[in-house]
Amino acid sequence: TVAEAVRLIQMGQIVAIKGIGGVHLAVDAGDGAAVARLRARKRREAKPFALMARDVDMVAAHAEVDSLERQLLTGREAPIVLLDRRRGGEQLVDGVAPGQGRLGFMLPYTPLYAMLMAGLARPIVLSSGNRAEAPACTGNGEALRKLAGIADAWLLHEREIVHRLDDSVAAVAAGRVRLLRRARGYAPAPLPLPPGFEAAPSVLAMGGALKHTFCLLRGGQAVLSPHIGDLQDAETLSDCRQQLASYLTLFD
Repeated sequence: TVAEAVRLIQMGQIVAIKGIGGVHLAVDAGDGAAVARLRARKRREAKPFALMARDVDMVAAHAEVDSLERQLLTGREAPIVLLDRRRGGEQLVDGVAPGQGRLGFMLPYTPLYAMLMAGLARPIVLSSGNRAEAPACTGNGEALRKLAGIADAWLLHEREIVHRLDDSVAAVAAGRVRLLRRARGYAPAPLPLPPGFEAAPSVLAMGGALKHTFCLLRGGQAVLSPHIGDLQDAETLSDCRQQLASYLTLFD
C-alpha cells in the first residue's frame, strides 16, 4: 500500500515505484545513508539525483523559485526544474547532488505520487528504476527481477506501460524556459518549422549515440522522440528501435 511505502521510505528503505512512463527508485532525500546506499546499488557515482517535493512551498524551503520557475513546476507538463540552492535554507544531504549549485525538483504528476508525498515531511530522491546507463524498467515482472538487489520494496500497479518515457528536465535562463531533456509532458508534441518546410520531403534524422533522440520531419513539423539515452547499451538500442517503429506507424 501507499502507507506502507511511506513508512519504508521514512525508515531509510529504497522503494521501487511504478509511474506512468517507467519505474522509479525513491528514498528520503534527507537520509544520507539511504542516498549513499542507492548510489552504490545503482552504480551511480556522482550524477545528481532528481527530487520530488509535495508542493512549491516544500521546494522553496530548499531552492530559489521565481514566478516563471513556479509556473514551470506547476504546469501540466510537470518537468524536473533545475533551481538554485537556497542559501540558508533547509539542507538536503550532499549525496543528492554532489558539488552542484542547483537542485532538480519536480512535483507529483500522478495521484499515486500525490498520495505518497502527502505522507512525507521531506522531499524524496526519485531516480529512474535501473542500473547506471540501462533503460528504466516498465513491466512489473521486469522491475521485480532487474531491481532485486537495488530496491528493498516495490509499489506497483496493473496499468501497462506501453512506451518508456523519462521525466523531462527544464531550466529558466535569460528569462526563458529552456528544455534540457524533452520527454514526459512534451514528446511527441510536434514543433512547427519556419515557412517553406511544408513542401519538404519526409525525413528521419537520427541523433548522436549519446543522449540519443530521433526526429521525424513531415508536413512542416518536426516530431521529436523523447530522450532515449546512450545507444551503447543493448537494451537502450532495442528500446530506440521499438520507439522508432511505433513513431513511423503513428505519424504515417
